[in-house]
Amino acid sequence: MNKILFKGTISVITFVALWYGLSMMPWAKWLKMDEFVQKRQKQVSELFLKLHRLEKNEMNDVRSVQIIQDLKNRLCLANNIDTAEIQIHLFKDLEVNAFAIPGGHIIVNSALVAYCDSADMLAGVVAHEIGHIERGHIAKRFAREIGLSMVMMIGGDNLGLIKEIIHRLTSGKFDRGQESDADAVAVVYVQKAGIDPLPLAGFFNKMAELNGSMSDAMEWISTHPDSKERATKILDGKYTGTYTPAIDSADWRYLVEECN
Repeated sequence: MNKILFKGTISVITFVALWYGLSMMPWAKWLKMDEFVQKRQKQVSELFLKLHRLEKNEMNDVRSVQIIQDLKNRLCLANNIDTAEIQIHLFKDLEVNAFAIPGGHIIVNSALVAYCDSADMLAGVVAHEIGHIERGHIAKRFAREIGLSMVMMIGGDNLGLIKEIIHRLTSGKFDRGQESDADAVAVVYVQKAGIDPLPLAGFFNKMAELNGSMSDAMEWISTHPDSKERATKILDGKYTGTYTPAIDSADWRYLVEECN
């Protein structure tokens, strides 16, 4: 009996030692996991855009695209962000919503543009989504929601699995820490770009007012909770400097008209 117990103990110790030794090896580096995950994120984002374009109409008129492009460039260049890393897509959609997906893509719905009181308000929302990308929240969410095991299962054209990934990425919530981080980064981004940060607080206050109305419940509310509290944090900040409108007034009027 003691001999059997001894052999069993040795087997367990050997297994644990072997497992620990293997776990300490740089498998991720050897297998180029970072590159693998980045590739999968790119595949997911490309498929999402392809499917989204089948369901919604992307706004492709030259002037609207250029206005959004100029806003993105202003925010990125002022904050040393490669403009090629961020791509903004305008879609005709009645939901007041904007969200980032893997691959540096940001979806902005026309209803959100029309809902904004000013171009500076829109700039704050866009800066918030850029913050999610630049702070790594999208990549972390990709790993958290899906898990590396599911990512590795995408061997080729597993459409069902990729659709599930897309659904979870676009319908889940960021945690409070990530939202606060993106808010803080957005304030920095717009200030460095010479844009007033206070309209972002105004946007959160507007959304907080809608929170109690089921008929007016928007996607932004469900995925971006505690709007009133977040507005207060921005309003409590101390800001100095001279600001200029995020978008030229004529361009802003044109964009809003196109989005209505």
